Amino acid sequence: MNGRIFTGKVTKDQIFSLVPILTWLPAYEKSWLKFDIIAGLTLAGVAIPDNIAFATLAGLPPEYGLYAGIMAPLAYFLFSTSRHVSIGPSSSEAIMVATFLAAMIISSPAEYAGLVALTAILVGVISVFAWLLRLGFLVNLISGPVMKGFLVGTGIVIIIGQIPKILGLSGVPSSFFERILFIVQNFPATNLYALSLGAGAILLFVALEHRHPRLPGHLIVMILSIFLVGLARLDHHGVEIVGSIKGGLPELGIPLFSSGDIQLVFPLAIGLFILSFVELSSVARTYAKAHEYQVDNNQELLALGATSIASGVGQGFPIGPSFSKTAINDRNGAKTQLSCAIAASVTILVVLFLTGFFYYLAEPVIAALILVAVFNMVDIAGLARIGHINRTEIYIALITLGAVLIFGILAGVLIGAGLSLIEILYRFTFPHMVVVGRIPGTDVYGNVGRKPEKEVIPGVFIYRIDAPLIFANAENFKERFLSSLSREERPVHLAIIDLGSSPITDVTAVDMISDLIIELDKRRITLRLANASGPVRDVLQAAGIEEKVGTLDRTTTIPALVQEWSAGRQDQQ
Repeated sequence: MNGRIFTGKVTKDQIFSLVPILTWLPAYEKSWLKFDIIAGLTLAGVAIPDNIAFATLAGLPPEYGLYAGIMAPLAYFLFSTSRHVSIGPSSSEAIMVATFLAAMIISSPAEYAGLVALTAILVGVISVFAWLLRLGFLVNLISGPVMKGFLVGTGIVIIIGQIPKILGLSGVPSSFFERILFIVQNFPATNLYALSLGAGAILLFVALEHRHPRLPGHLIVMILSIFLVGLARLDHHGVEIVGSIKGGLPELGIPLFSSGDIQLVFPLAIGLFILSFVELSSVARTYAKAHEYQVDNNQELLALGATSIASGVGQGFPIGPSFSKTAINDRNGAKTQLSCAIAASVTILVVLFLTGFFYYLAEPVIAALILVAVFNMVDIAGLARIGHINRTEIYIALITLGAVLIFGILAGVLIGAGLSLIEILYRFTFPHMVVVGRIPGTDVYGNVGRKPEKEVIPGVFIYRIDAPLIFANAENFKERFLSSLSREERPVHLAIIDLGSSPITDVTAVDMISDLIIELDKRRITLRLANASGPVRDVLQAAGIEEKVGTLDRTTTIPALVQEWSAGRQDQQ
């Protein structure tokens, strides 16, 4: 099935394709169970503190993070083709929700929570529609530099947003640059208890990660801090604590909403869909490649849809994949998605019996957990690598980063997506085109500009386009072809277009070639086409171009055309 809209009888294969667990669970090996249990328990130790932290990052009570940490992994467990991805509350999605809704006039916390849940459901609906239309390929339209710029910018926004909590400051403005000014102006008012607690949590976590990377550092830091705050009663010294967390399983249901609510959060849902699917595809493909199995992008769209809807229906919020928790899952030997289901099951036990334990969880510690979770997002070395490889793409990454900081995270992801599309269009419209010459003493032809020693055959002009010759670049190709031809110092009698790097063509390009034939005929120049692939030959032959330029087949190569022309010249002499 995998995204096909079907009618009639539903086959067993279609059902198994729709719900991958039906395929892999019967083939589950007993030897895998211990690995999935260990990975699941370890993952729970990391995910539970993170889920609480990311709920507060999204502007929600802590229990909403636990709800999302139950519903999302269980839905993904059923529908995913990835064996390793850990999905649930995520810093990127949480901060996007918070920054978008912070600008809205919302009457109550209940209305806020309802809008957040509605947004999650809308993300799921968009994902399901994308699955039905088989739009999994869209993930390839967002470039790596755009994602890098977005993630670095998002990481910076999150870090700046958490510093006031580490310092124990309140009344923080929502604007990124206003927050920086606020931190500088109010630094003398720092609560030293809060700062010591937050900084100590960060240092302890870093030490645990360095010395004991397999231990659930997040959980250890959280538990120790709870005991410390409770015993020392740091809440009496201005340290903000979580307080009571509602216990029990989430109430399932769709929040009450109006058409106006949908219009309000729909742009947010679009941005979240783009972000979460690009992240999901990236992390899923990374671990599938490492473990030599395949993931289906279209099926992952359905999995994302089911996961997002489940989170929204279960009083959660928009979710996404976690790079760090997926790495922990893999590092602890996870074999299947059962590990994530086990982590969700542990979270169920927590919401049923242990929510009271988190009463003394301090806000500076939550901020510290968020900081250590997002620190790796600010990948300056990754930006430097992009700049070293391609100067144009570093500009794109930096523009995306700047858009996140100046206009906000939602605007940043949309601007980044737009830049990716513009980059693709630009590369199609202005592709690499070169004059081709022959390496002396051989029948090998290449770019004259790269190696000037390549000889240009007297009387012959050879031009190559390194892209599909289509409507987007047809006119540009014609102009550059004729411009390069006009710069030839010797008279040209034969012009060859090398189509070996052009896998497809279209009607607009065919019409351009017809115009070029007429133009060159006026100059007494013969035009031939070389190295055309099968699909390109089919289009050219259907348009009658073969009748105008001569034979088009596998033997129509540059050496063959040059030899044929040279032989004809000798016969004339």
